[in-house]
Amino acid sequence: MMKCTTFLLLALSLAAVAASAQEFSVYKWVDKDGVPQYTDRPPTAADATPTGIRSRRTNPEAVMARTEQAAERNSLQSENREKAGEQSAEDAAQRAQTREERKANCQRAREKAETYNTAQRLYRPMPGGGREYLTDQELSDARNAADQDISTWCD
Repeated sequence: MMKCTTFLLLALSLAAVAASAQEFSVYKWVDKDGVPQYTDRPPTAADATPTGIRSRRTNPEAVMARTEQAAERNSLQSENREKAGEQSAEDAAQRAQTREERKANCQRAREKAETYNTAQRLYRPMPGGGREYLTDQELSDARNAADQDISTWCD
């Protein structure tokens, strides 16, 4: 039991030493122009004081991997925004086209209703060039259909 405890303490001590070997103190010193400088190695020619800040070396491969992942994520987000913008532009164009169609249909429906409401007698052209005049019931039905078209196409 004592050997296990001793071995465990020794292993933990070695791990702590290895971890602290990776950390460095940050030193502050003032150069000849009066500008404060910070470094992880104390300069030989100047009075440097430890700041209490601990620093570790960076892993360039890990930094590069994180940078590449962030760039990929940003690229995907940018593509998604572009697709959404294109879809939005297509939707806006479709809505504009629908509004124009509704406006044209509304205008035709109003003109048709105006014709049915102001004309004395209406007729249908016949194949031989003749005319067939609408009966009062047919004229009433045509007026009702025109009013229905106005309520359908006009806001």
